[in-house]
Amino acid sequence: MTSHWISRRSLTLSTMATVAAAGLPRGARAAFPDRPLRILVGFAAGGTVDAVARVLANGMSPILGQQVVVENKPGGSGSIAANAAIGAEADGHTLLFGIFSLAVAPALTKLSYDTTRDLTAVSQVASVPLFMLTAANAPYRSVADLIAAAKAAPDTITYASGGVGSSAHMAAELFTRRAGIRLIHVPFRGSAPALQALVAGQVQMLWDTPTPAMRDFIAQERLRALAVMTQRRLPAYAEIPAIGELGLGADLDVQAWQGVLVRSGTPPEVIAMLNRAVVTAMNEAETRRRIAAIGVEPMATSASAFDAFFKSEVARWTAVALRAGVTAQ
Repeated sequence: MTSHWISRRSLTLSTMATVAAAGLPRGARAAFPDRPLRILVGFAAGGTVDAVARVLANGMSPILGQQVVVENKPGGSGSIAANAAIGAEADGHTLLFGIFSLAVAPALTKLSYDTTRDLTAVSQVASVPLFMLTAANAPYRSVADLIAAAKAAPDTITYASGGVGSSAHMAAELFTRRAGIRLIHVPFRGSAPALQALVAGQVQMLWDTPTPAMRDFIAQERLRALAVMTQRRLPAYAEIPAIGELGLGADLDVQAWQGVLVRSGTPPEVIAMLNRAVVTAMNEAETRRRIAAIGVEPMATSASAFDAFFKSEVARWTAVALRAGVTAQ
């Protein structure tokens, strides 16, 4: 039954490809896809981003009727992978798995491409909120406590992050500027060692996504969540205040998003087919189960919605990084 269902899907997509190709110029009329696809990931294998990309690739393969493989090209806050995607043929066979750091990269390094001009969105696939955390034995019981302590003794409270330009780093920079305080940034090579440093008492604060390890430490009362960087409380964490309800103003929400992009110039018909494949894969129960098990909330959007969001994120976080004087280390 499963193989019959997949065959029907493949036949439907092949038919759509044939119809779409009729409107393409000569030389671009081969049915899409006509060979395996690649998803370029700008981070090393084994992490959360890589894991989500591989689940998505597995879900898309039977829908498109072609193998979808993940290639890791770590470095440069994701810009190495982005550069490779932009340098590939604009035919939809090379995808970029973009994440939050892609929006900060223009402020961190001199790029050989224009992020918003040279990349076009296909679909967002995840939205992960950040939590403001402190060690359970720290004196801060609320965000107000933290702000008061930081104002009383500027440049004495330390916070960890998974690296310069990470969502954790940018969330802290945005918060400190809005609150009018100064904290000391201690970057680590990834969020896992940053979390361990907080638990061990090496630093006093951390902004992080809700990983299984983080949830375990909160349950064990080894960490305390002061707030979640959203406008409203999350149903799964109803006891944790949302940053939007604390009187610090709007625009403090931060999400460690993930999504699929392609090189600009890819035919609209191909982008539409890729979007349908991503949306279909993300709505599969098995795909959602596997991604949720990683600690990420799965989702899917229209190409236009993600394109608008992606461009707004690049503008927003590039400005935040430049105002904060953030540079790669």
